[in-house]
Amino acid sequence: MTTVRNLSIGEHAIIGDIIADSFADDPVALWVFGGQSGIKHYITKIAKKHYLQKGSGYVMDDESGGALWLPPGIKKKLPLIKSIDIALPMIKHGGFKSIPRGLFVDNALCHVKPDTPHYFLFAIGTRSTKQGKGIGGKLMEAGLEQVDLAGMPTYLESSKEANIPFYRRYGFEVIERFVPTKGCPPLWLMWREPR
Repeated sequence: MTTVRNLSIGEHAIIGDIIADSFADDPVALWVFGGQSGIKHYITKIAKKHYLQKGSGYVMDDESGGALWLPPGIKKKLPLIKSIDIALPMIKHGGFKSIPRGLFVDNALCHVKPDTPHYFLFAIGTRSTKQGKGIGGKLMEAGLEQVDLAGMPTYLESSKEANIPFYRRYGFEVIERFVPTKGCPPLWLMWREPR
């Protein structure tokens, strides 16, 4: 039986690969990055530079799934100076449109993020060959254990309507259906009250 463990600094390639696989059919990620290789590059870089430095991550010990979180008070957006090395590979994998698309989506989401201090679930995913086996639930429970010990609310941005019932099982409710910019597929902004 597989178990959940903490991701360590330096394990950014593992989580990048897992999330790219699990988000291979994600409408918003595909619209921004153009394909799985673009998603993988972005997640790997942002995990290395931000999420594993300032937040936390979980992974199944067989690398079948993983998640990235930020604690209260840490912004999800990297300063532009720290993002420059992400841009060229984004163009390579997703074309020139991937840069303005990514910036528009990120800026729009930063403006609608709740002001109340909260934990932020940036990404949670299970490899495509392992979905439907309870892996996502184990990862969610690991993250929410930390959140509930802190007595804090939680926020996430679901880019697939089909995932809403999964999040609802853990106490999240849709607070808004949000289209960040023209042509972008919608996201469902979700909130979970403290437990």
